Amino acid sequence: MKPKDILPSDYSDRIDDILDASWRIFKTQFVEGLYEVTKEAPFQHHFANIISVIGSTYCTKQSDIFFVNLEKKVEYLDGKKKYLDITCEFQSQENKTNAKAAIELKFKTKKQGAQDHGRIDAFVDIEALENAKDFHSFSKARFYMITDSETYLKKSKKGVGTKFTTYDGAKTKFDSDFHCPSSKGRENTKVHLNASYCFEWEKIGMINNNIKDYWYFLELRI
Repeated sequence: MKPKDILPSDYSDRIDDILDASWRIFKTQFVEGLYEVTKEAPFQHHFANIISVIGSTYCTKQSDIFFVNLEKKVEYLDGKKKYLDITCEFQSQENKTNAKAAIELKFKTKKQGAQDHGRIDAFVDIEALENAKDFHSFSKARFYMITDSETYLKKSKKGVGTKFTTYDGAKTKFDSDFHCPSSKGRENTKVHLNASYCFEWEKIGMINNNIKDYWYFLELRI
């Protein structure tokens, strides 16, 4: 007899399934040109829409509710506010349980430049996601980044990239502080990460005006 193969009963596990499927769909639609994404805002809106559609199919009881929000405000312990790019939540009116996920996004291109700031801002987002899990009852958190700039994937010999390491294969240490006072405009930005993260990028080509461009995709489970 085959083992049963149905959706997980735990809502937090369902969110993992939803985000896995949504990210796969988004990447495919992006590289195959279903829509044009040139900035972070369309990335946010298209991805949130996919999550909403997929999430609704994971409602299996009339009492199940799945919804998605953009720019959800949360606060740090020191009173500073942070707006999370996407949040999604499963609720069951039947047994009063719920599960929430926080999502941060980064979309950086060669034309935008400022890769040093991009690296630091990515770490700031990861810290915010840890905060969301630790202090705001989010059971899941994920960080997604898309770029066509290979600079983020290359190992730096000096400067910001040696401290805020995003190169392919980079692994941060547990319970670590990150700060680069020489980075103009971000010299006062300090980040503390509790967990260790491995930056494993995915390279995918897309055809643009008969020229094959390569894009790089990153997903971190926080």
